Amino acid sequence: MRMKTFHYLFIIWSVLLWLLVGCGAAALEEDTGLGGVTPEAVVESFLEDVNAALTDPLLSEATARNVWANRLASYFAPGERADQRLVMQEMLDGFARANTQPARGVRAEVVITYDRTRVLQIRESTALVDVVNAIMTVRWRDNDGNVVLERSGALLQLIGREASGLPVIRVDGRWYLTEAG
Repeated sequence: MRMKTFHYLFIIWSVLLWLLVGCGAAALEEDTGLGGVTPEAVVESFLEDVNAALTDPLLSEATARNVWANRLASYFAPGERADQRLVMQEMLDGFARANTQPARGVRAEVVITYDRTRVLQIRESTALVDVVNAIMTVRWRDNDGNVVLERSGALLQLIGREASGLPVIRVDGRWYLTEAG
């Protein structure tokens, strides 16, 4: 069975692992979905939870990574969650593994920042959401918490999005991230 992947998130996770290693660098039910009341809300909430997951002090534990993978996957359309759960699990597992022995310093941290979100286009059940000035930053820190090395890049460029923005879809009155688009 060919599994669909959320292509640009997979690329960001690959870039993240590359930066960490190569460059020197509440459990949810399956049918529960966080989604959002607006297209912007689902994107903002997802990015906040990605940041929270990557800074969770318990992320080195498999149980915590599983909880986060379920939560992050719940931002996707219901039919895409199983695939996204696997993608999120792989990303979090890889991040936790790479962060046990980062190429620089004693730990790495990743944060996604942005100014705001805005809808670029909206149709009856689909929308494209721009994440204005979105930057992904990786910082390697020493034992004292000092930054040893820092790398940043435009989020949408790093994840290989040719079109501006992230696609979302409305299902049963709520908005979710989607692979489509």
